[in-house]
Amino acid sequence: MADAMSDRPQPIPQSSTMNSGRDSSVTGLIKSLADDVTRLFSQEVALAKAEVSTALDHIKAGVLSLAIGLGVLFVGFIVLLFAAAEALSLVVASWLAYLIVGGVVAIIGLILLMKAKKNLNPESMVPNRTIDSLKKDEAMVRRTVS
Repeated sequence: MADAMSDRPQPIPQSSTMNSGRDSSVTGLIKSLADDVTRLFSQEVALAKAEVSTALDHIKAGVLSLAIGLGVLFVGFIVLLFAAAEALSLVVASWLAYLIVGGVVAIIGLILLMKAKKNLNPESMVPNRTIDSLKKDEAMVRRTVS
């Protein structure tokens, strides 16, 4: 029974120190809020780090699989090119068949490289739509302000 009495909240005495108690409790609440925000921010940063780490692990695994797949594909492509040259050698001389197959592959490779060079041109990487949108937003803000 004595324990039950000690668990009860004690009445707050009415005195002149009442306002300072409120001030200190408000200060305590603000400090507690600041601590909670700091802790929450730290936890969010830790969560973001964990998610990025997991995503990087998945990316590494994906890149490794992609590299292995590309290597196997490349070997398969070379074998197919040899087979095409051998098949063509039934019609023309062997050296000419390999020359024709190699020439066709080289031309296709050059075309792909030229297309890639055009796509990697720095001018094609400029975000023109975003720049236009920002200019429109700037103009709208200037009209609104003036």
